[in-house]
Amino acid sequence: MDMSQVVCAIGRQGPEGVQLLGTGFAVSTTRIATAFHVVGPSDENLVVALPRYQDLSQYQDTSDRQLRAVSARMAAPDPVRDLCILEVEQYRMSFPYSLDGTDSVPPGTPVVTWGFPHANFGRLVLTQQQAHVGARILIESAGAKSKHIVLNTQAREGQSGGPVLDPSSNSVVAVLIGSYAPGGGGGISLGGVDPATLHQTTHAISAEYLREML
Repeated sequence: MDMSQVVCAIGRQGPEGVQLLGTGFAVSTTRIATAFHVVGPSDENLVVALPRYQDLSQYQDTSDRQLRAVSARMAAPDPVRDLCILEVEQYRMSFPYSLDGTDSVPPGTPVVTWGFPHANFGRLVLTQQQAHVGARILIESAGAKSKHIVLNTQAREGQSGGPVLDPSSNSVVAVLIGSYAPGGGGGISLGGVDPATLHQTTHAISAEYLREML
């Protein structure tokens, strides 16, 4: 199965249509994992956009604004580790990978990410990117330390919540969180971009924590 069938965009239905928020991916037949900051504390009007193409080799029409979406609800939020699992009852999924963790990918390991960069501008283009693990780190939040990896790639808004896959084992090892932004960002925006995020230092949290949430 092509990853385009199991990596999806997450949005929120509003009066002017669906506002795209980020990326998610299948972790069971009815559940999708993403980053908690993508959806926030409320699942009101939350939707998942269904795949629009059969495989990633097809040309994705950026002028096509049609969107098929199904409602989603929050099944298991973890704001401390910035992870969330959503339940989607109107759509069934199967996926070609297993869930692993960052212990299996030391620095130098090539990995592949999937997501929807620039989704905050309404751009719905599933994008595959190659990267390498640059470091393995522990990040403390609310008194708990969690395993992360640093990817040598530049992430953009919309990619948060996407899977990081180790192709050698065909396993998802991490969930993309976003670019490292010291102090939470630079406090300014140029063309919708925070200059503090313009570097190749992207964090992803170990997917092992998803197994505990399922």
